[in-house]
Amino acid sequence: MSVEQTTQLIQLILNSVLMIVACAFVLGGLMLRRSALENQLQTTSLEYYQVLHLAYDSQVDRLLLLKKQLRHLQQQIQSSRNGILALHYALMVFVASTFVLAMRTVIEGTWLISVAMALFVSGMGILLFGVAIVLLDLHQSDRPFWQEMTGILTFSPRNFVPREDLRIRRRAAKPKLVKARRARAS
Repeated sequence: MSVEQTTQLIQLILNSVLMIVACAFVLGGLMLRRSALENQLQTTSLEYYQVLHLAYDSQVDRLLLLKKQLRHLQQQIQSSRNGILALHYALMVFVASTFVLAMRTVIEGTWLISVAMALFVSGMGILLFGVAIVLLDLHQSDRPFWQEMTGILTFSPRNFVPREDLRIRRRAAKPKLVKARRARAS
């Protein structure tokens, strides 16, 4: 290989590695968003089942609202899953492109560069498709983009505090469990 070919090969490898890093960053952000959506779904479903067990006539509107929120969150999680899956495929194709370029240093064949470029272009297409799915999901979200991103960035299990009325019911249930255990022990 000549010096010019080696320089071009290094540039192609750097392009593939750069796209792998960019894809990994986007994937990390999407996985964080999905985690926050799943926690929100869990909290909403807990609240739904607690309101369902109360079953007062005045709570029917609240039940319908919670059911609508649950469906919306499930749709968002499914859309987020599709975007994450597309980005995983894009990451895999970029890694394959880098591997083919690395093989070019060992095997003398110009056809390997064509294969690597085809993989790179298809990886870009898959990456754009995944980003389009995510943007469509964010567009259909019920909250503005910046509010959702701020909520995700400030989310951590330590900062997560259940709603006040849910905490009261949990505390009220604990003495019943203690009394039941004491009754069984005696």
